[in-house]
Amino acid sequence: MQKPPLPFILILALPLLAATASLLWWLLRPVPPIQVGLITWMASGAVVGSSEMNAGDLFLEEYPDTRIRLVPVDDEWNPERTPRIIADAMARGVRFFVSTHPSHCAVASLPLFADGRALVINTASTSPALTGRDDFLLRITPDAEQEQRAIAREVAGWPGRRLLVLQDSGILAYTDPAFAAFSAALATLGHWQVVQRKLMISAFRPEDERALMAEPYDALYILAGNYQTAIGNLAQLFHALHPEAPILLTPWARSPAILDTLGEAIGHVVLSSQHPSRHTDPAIDDYFRRFRARFGYEPHAMTIEVRQALELLDRAFQQGHDTPEAVKRDLLAVPTHQTSLGPIAFDRSGDVTGDFHFLRDLDRELQ
Repeated sequence: MQKPPLPFILILALPLLAATASLLWWLLRPVPPIQVGLITWMASGAVVGSSEMNAGDLFLEEYPDTRIRLVPVDDEWNPERTPRIIADAMARGVRFFVSTHPSHCAVASLPLFADGRALVINTASTSPALTGRDDFLLRITPDAEQEQRAIAREVAGWPGRRLLVLQDSGILAYTDPAFAAFSAALATLGHWQVVQRKLMISAFRPEDERALMAEPYDALYILAGNYQTAIGNLAQLFHALHPEAPILLTPWARSPAILDTLGEAIGHVVLSSQHPSRHTDPAIDDYFRRFRARFGYEPHAMTIEVRQALELLDRAFQQGHDTPEAVKRDLLAVPTHQTSLGPIAFDRSGDVTGDFHFLRDLDRELQ
């Protein structure tokens, strides 16, 4: 049988070659980066802002193949600015966010994440107003009711009868539901008489609170957050008046700046935390050491959640999910995500539950 001429074979092979070349181009094509807005308060120095951005920088350095390109989004943690600042970022094409928002800002942003135009992983908002919603705001921190029930269980086991609660009036979206949950749980668990005092932590003046703090108390609970260094000043004053009484802090006071401000009170402070001590968790200790070696200072604890959020988004992007709908579906479909700094398990609403730890020997946390 006569062989077909060579040009005829080439003509037949051309479509196959073209299809193969097209497939190879598709598989080997450069994957476009994906913008991720990191929402924080840039001007607040080492307390917040710089730690979060540096956490992002460290992630990008350690994951050089990531598709993530970080975009700073600074709303100054001002709920009146929050919706406009985020909407402006969305108008520039940002469809994914990692947010360090306190509760009042997260609540203000809810309409922007209702319909799938954008997705946010929130690292810090505990307001129950965010719980159980079918939207595109996912949280990797338990809500205030879970947090405060755990704290009440801890306090219920302490000796004493009279507890002073200093509640920050500057972040009522967090502290009001938190106090309600704490006091209700403690009433069923223990024998404490609770004395509540609302004050603006950021405007704390010792002379205004000394008379109240000098009354007989067996323990103090500073119901405040936002990593405000004045928390340490409050603890110092109470310790001077009640040198043997324990002082309890929320998870949102796990900051080197606050620990440095505690002075002699540090030996009597109990710090509630979503994460174990760095001295019992090698992964957290190694992360803090890498951070300090790279940037020259110790970050506060929320950088843990920022790192976890970026790892979650990176994993979804690497699997080809690049729309808010697809990323949400992927994140909620996995029972437990294993991040380098611990597991994250979303429920079907994008909320999480978690264990709480109560840290003592806090001077070791600064080493």
